[in-house]
Amino acid sequence: MGETGQVTFAMQTFERIHPVEFQRRFLSQSTRHTGREFMQFRSLQVIKGAISTAQGSATVRLGNTTVVCGIKAEVCEPDVKTPSSGYLTTNIELSPMCSARFRPGAPSDEAQVASEHIHRLSAHLLDLTHLCIEKGRAAWSLSADIVCLKHDGNVLDAAVIALVAALEDLRLPRAEFDSATGMVSAERTMGHVEVQRRLFPATFTLVDDVYVVADADDAEEQMAAASLLVVMDADGKLANIWKRGAGVMSKENIELCVQAAGVRMAEIAKALQ
Repeated sequence: MGETGQVTFAMQTFERIHPVEFQRRFLSQSTRHTGREFMQFRSLQVIKGAISTAQGSATVRLGNTTVVCGIKAEVCEPDVKTPSSGYLTTNIELSPMCSARFRPGAPSDEAQVASEHIHRLSAHLLDLTHLCIEKGRAAWSLSADIVCLKHDGNVLDAAVIALVAALEDLRLPRAEFDSATGMVSAERTMGHVEVQRRLFPATFTLVDDVYVVADADDAEEQMAAASLLVVMDADGKLANIWKRGAGVMSKENIELCVQAAGVRMAEIAKALQ
């Protein structure tokens, strides 16, 4: 083994035995173990129409993190409280297939928290009255299932982008309600469902209670004291901000994160094209 190979082997061994100290060595030198700068995001790839059996779908790769979103549509009866609206339900799955950190069985706490927040964000995405077929009688119900295929940190950003992309890919048949039979007939012609408000997420992580980094990978998330999700809309307005964890993020750091999220918005918009 050459000198370079010995150094690489020693670093890999050090990372396995002392992962926290390994990260600290890089962070103290104002860099990250992957060579990224603190506010640098990983490369983003979006592929729409990834699932032929779904009415709308998308695959998103954020660095090594990979998620796929598929949307299925079915006709149902509207809620009596909202007779002119349809439904959009979301769910995210983090299984042992995507990371050894997850176990079979009930959804993990991370999956439940992510699902709940994506559900809240989804309220911004569609005008549910556009899913109405016949007031009080029939409407479209959309089920968006987001599955993580590989977890290498920041699944929430990838999941939100995948949901937006899948909704933009969504095609629904033009449907009519027959009041005589109470049945819905669907034409072959397919139409778009307009996304009401495009959302652009950017997550920042407070690592080791000292350093704030953008788009943390799995190793960095293991040292997280807190994280901050900043969501912008297409007009550059702040749509949502959500802090998790007990770590304290200063006002200056939060302002820096919001500024970086504005820059990230342009990168996500380009990938969604």
